[in-house]
Amino acid sequence: MELAKKAGAVGAAVALAFGMSVLVAAPQANAASCPDNGWSIKDGRIGQYFSGNGINIRTGPGTGCTAVGQGQASHSVQLDCWKPGDGGTWSHLFDFTTNRQGWVKDSLLVGNGANVRC
Repeated sequence: MELAKKAGAVGAAVALAFGMSVLVAAPQANAASCPDNGWSIKDGRIGQYFSGNGINIRTGPGTGCTAVGQGQASHSVQLDCWKPGDGGTWSHLFDFTTNRQGWVKDSLLVGNGANVRC
């Protein structure tokens, strides 16, 4: 990674030396952080909140984050809190059935997930 940064910097310097334009991509405003540990138990409701089966539980609020488990409609979960992420809001939860915790997009949860922001 460090080598790639250095190579990019050298390439930009060469382009500028020859009077060429250099475009730099800005980071995405809502890019998910993986893993995202910025959560706490603020909602605390427990129930069957997965709206279907095979719903990914991820390390952060985005589909680019690693899936650490899958929720099923029959699983009992605790909703902790929500925050903005890729394509909408995401809730952090704990799945008591599988002992997995992580982030799930709110549109995949009954009632649109947690009620309290992280």
